[in-house]
Amino acid sequence: MLALLLMALQGAGDPAQAVLQLQQAIRSEPGRETLYTDLGNVLLSTQNFKEAALVLENAKSRFPESAQVRLSLGVAYYGQRRFPDAVGAFLEAAHRDTAAEQPVAFLGRILEHAGPREEEVKSVFAKYAETHPANFLGHFLYGKAARDAAALRKSISLQPRFPESHFELGSLLEQNSDWKGAAAAFERSARLAPKNPAPQYRLMRVYARLGLDAKSAAAKLRHEALVAQEKAEADKRQAAAKHMDLRVKP
Repeated sequence: MLALLLMALQGAGDPAQAVLQLQQAIRSEPGRETLYTDLGNVLLSTQNFKEAALVLENAKSRFPESAQVRLSLGVAYYGQRRFPDAVGAFLEAAHRDTAAEQPVAFLGRILEHAGPREEEVKSVFAKYAETHPANFLGHFLYGKAARDAAALRKSISLQPRFPESHFELGSLLEQNSDWKGAAAAFERSARLAPKNPAPQYRLMRVYARLGLDAKSAAAKLRHEALVAQEKAEADKRQAAAKHMDLRVKP
């Protein structure tokens, strides 16, 4: 999940040198917001989450209306597994820039950590869907959070090739014992995301409910193979990930 968040943030060709230069620039121009976010994002790209949070918390106090500072700060908190703080930072970013997609998308990625702020998160999704009616994302996220089939179907009508919309609709239909509808939705999700093991697992269950034992067994085998493949790829990415121990001076 963290990798998905960091994909939206760019690193630097020489992070250590970039950190030194950006700190020097901040000392020369302490009122320039982009210097803080650039430094924070370099630190995030090298997995120095604690250092990034220190820089961005300083920037937050200096620039109280900045959505971008809070967006990057949310990633820094997530990297430290400070999930409630991450949710709070993304919510603050969304409230400060209601037209921005990134805070909304990041909230969608960490929805399971919303906790007591779940209703506030839902309202952000609903507002984004209302103000961006032609964008599938708001409808999808609201449908996922609120378990709203109409919103999920709206997202599918706007972007039929997004596999997660079909998966979430399938989950809702399965919950409502609509086994045939759930199977059709999970099948579409599986076709659109053939490397994702989750739809295969759900197909294994709904096929069993429908008495399609051969299909259920085949889905089980595909799920097990995809899980093994996913783990191997994750281990490879982890081995290739480079953490640089960088420090910032107050």
